[in-house]
Amino acid sequence: MSLGDLMAHLGAGSDVAIVVTDGTLAAPGPTILYANAAFEKMTGYGSAELLGASPRLMQGPRTSLAARKAIAKALRAGQRHTTVMVNYRKSGEPYHCEIDLFPIVSASGELVNVVALEREVDRRPGRPPARPQT
Repeated sequence: MSLGDLMAHLGAGSDVAIVVTDGTLAAPGPTILYANAAFEKMTGYGSAELLGASPRLMQGPRTSLAARKAIAKALRAGQRHTTVMVNYRKSGEPYHCEIDLFPIVSASGELVNVVALEREVDRRPGRPPARPQT
């Protein structure tokens, strides 16, 4: 079973947004190889728009440069990384997104893929608002 097949099986019907990219970190990469329906719903982009595009598509003026640099540093080191940052829907509406990134590294240490589990962070009663990295 390929990684894409596995993710499609795991991501079907999930409320957690799942996106899988290749391991290219330099712009214009990485390239989205898989996105589940929850990711499409959260971002407003359809699979035809997402596949082959970069997750940079969801970034905008309030997306933290520090958060982006921390993500790249962790992935280059082959380390899991979790952050909250501002992303943007297709409509241009910003939202706070918690992103849990899992690097897939080859036996030689090369970053091959990244699996990201994402969820929109909402303020809940009695809980302070999520603070994205600035």
